[in-house]
Amino acid sequence: MIKPAQLYKEEIKKKYIETWYNEEYMYYSGWSGVEEPDIPDNNYDSHHFVSVDNDGNILGYISYSVSFVTMSADRFGAISFDKGNVLFAKDLYQIICDIFEKYHLNRLCWSCIADNPAIRGYRNFIKEHGGRECAYHKQICKLMDGKLHDDVEFEILAEEFRK
Repeated sequence: MIKPAQLYKEEIKKKYIETWYNEEYMYYSGWSGVEEPDIPDNNYDSHHFVSVDNDGNILGYISYSVSFVTMSADRFGAISFDKGNVLFAKDLYQIICDIFEKYHLNRLCWSCIADNPAIRGYRNFIKEHGGRECAYHKQICKLMDGKLHDDVEFEILAEEFRK
């Protein structure tokens, strides 16, 4: 189930902090240090959601900023606290559909560290649902492994989105 993240602020922060020193999550933040997620008390220029199971346990956190000038969902990010959970994947897909169908935004964009194993899924997603890789940045961020990593930017336009 998708719920507003504002209802789960403290639980999200705790789960997020638990990922800070886990190399498995180093690709999420995109830099060598992280901070608690900033979940505002409004939805003016960003949307924040949690995916929860039937018992109210948080499966993951999804957020993006909203530009009403360009009608864009920018800096889209998702982190799963229960790797491989199908319910989280369904909720994530529903939020992407809502960006175009419910909120009528024109563009969705996100970036991914090129070495992130999830990039394969992102490339498959844009191949199946529309979109493109729109930029590749060499050696743009240093992660907890001490290495400089490349970054790939993705985008999907509403007119190209295939459900």
